[in-house]
Amino acid sequence: MRELYDDLSGVTYRVCLRMLGTPEDAEEALQDTFVRLADRADVYEPSRGTVKTFVLTIAHHLCLERLRTRRARPQRQQEWEDDRAFDVPAPTARDSLDEALVQSALAGLPDTDRALLEAMFFGGYTHAEITTRTGLPLGTVKSRLRRALLKLRERMLP
Repeated sequence: MRELYDDLSGVTYRVCLRMLGTPEDAEEALQDTFVRLADRADVYEPSRGTVKTFVLTIAHHLCLERLRTRRARPQRQQEWEDDRAFDVPAPTARDSLDEALVQSALAGLPDTDRALLEAMFFGGYTHAEITTRTGLPLGTVKSRLRRALLKLRERMLP
């Protein structure tokens, strides 16, 4: 578990921070991710994806739960000092390469498709919420997201 944490905590933290917006929430989600991973390691199937994908999927789902809870019960925003030190692993060269690959693939998508993907994955919005926000029909939102994911996959595979 320690090696797995050392390898994946940096990228997992950045995904959580991007989705949740505050270092405190991201740190809690990171911790919850690895706790859940320890509890659910037996359900990992190598044929369905890499360990990294498994860990990031857990983190993504935990962040979505937090975002939905936050929307259901709005909380008072607190101001945090910027100079707080966090014990977060520095990005590795591999993380930077992965991030550059994702950014490049996203940049190649039409603006509307990229906005829909970001709203769903990083904003935590459901298809129905995206429909409400954009005014697009639900079927259109679903088909555009599916098409955008397929294009993203094409661009990211060697």
